[in-house]
Amino acid sequence: MIDHKTQQLSTPFFENLNGLRFIGALSVFLFHCFTLGREVWGNFSETPTFRLIAKGFSRGHHGVGLFFVLSGFLITYLLLHEANKNGKINVFGFFMRRLLRIWPLYFVIVLFGFFLFPLLPFGEHTTNSLLNYSLFLSNFEEIWNGWRDSINFLSVTWSVSIEEQFYMAWVVLIAIIPAMRKGKYFTLYFSLLIGASLLFRFLSIDDERTLYFHTLSVISDLAIGGYLSYMCFRYPISKKLKSLSKKLILLIYGIGLAIILLSTVIFQGQLIFIERIVIGLFFAFIIFEQVYCTNSFFKADNLIGFKKLGEISYGLYMYHCIVIYFLQHLMMNAGWTSSIFSFITFIITSAVLTYIISWVSYTYLEQPCLRLKRYFR
Repeated sequence: MIDHKTQQLSTPFFENLNGLRFIGALSVFLFHCFTLGREVWGNFSETPTFRLIAKGFSRGHHGVGLFFVLSGFLITYLLLHEANKNGKINVFGFFMRRLLRIWPLYFVIVLFGFFLFPLLPFGEHTTNSLLNYSLFLSNFEEIWNGWRDSINFLSVTWSVSIEEQFYMAWVVLIAIIPAMRKGKYFTLYFSLLIGASLLFRFLSIDDERTLYFHTLSVISDLAIGGYLSYMCFRYPISKKLKSLSKKLILLIYGIGLAIILLSTVIFQGQLIFIERIVIGLFFAFIIFEQVYCTNSFFKADNLIGFKKLGEISYGLYMYHCIVIYFLQHLMMNAGWTSSIFSFITFIITSAVLTYIISWVSYTYLEQPCLRLKRYFR
């Protein structure tokens, strides 16, 4: 947990964010295990038990929302810290740090999907546009063409594209508005983004793919995280907020999780336009509680393995659909897809293989690139 009094003297580091990253990645992984290629499991997937469990995990896609809010919080805090410490924000340095973090793994997935995957067993050619993926427009490609394309693992890049669009727009604003280079107008920027997102979602209520993939539809998550960060940075956090009772924290968690599990019931019809805002605010509370509160009933980094797994969560998120795709096809060809034992084996094997690939990627691809960030601080 960072001390507000020392934020000018040290590089900010927040405990429990790695653990939360892994929770987000795990949620998305389980969501895809139960939803991608469900027909592979034949009659077994239609049993009442499977359908009941799958219904619970079908809310796992909200893990992407947690990623967005968390990213908005952390990046904004780092920018505010830089502006406060140096009197300005180094626009080129900010852009290069984001490039070194996001681009290497993103383009590994894109190049694999477009050029290597068609040459492999069970592989096929994608109908998506390489140009759109290269320009970080994969979320729009999902709206325009994704429903016709059967290569599901390329679709995970949609959230990365939105983050990159958010950062690029931010770089432009910081570059052309001198006051923003000093950390000003952040709250106005986030408020406008949240308002624009609400309006866009209301106008797009009848278009499911636009609601899910469009930048303006989901940008409120990043803006909520950024606004939380701004408030935490600019104003001392009272002892009362830091010492929220464990019972109150448990109550808020219970209400938030219930809202997520019952989201398809609660946010029906026109109410769907406020779904992301409500759930995004819950994620903002989780981040605040994990970073600042002293009476937490759990801390994400203290859960066994969560902190380390959070370090490689980008890889876990980006690679897991590839593993799921190939493993499902291998098991289907072997005729081993008709029992609960085979499904449990599938989940465990997918998790292990995804971890191994992500660890190798982090060690030999991502870390060497991340070390270069020191030249742009």
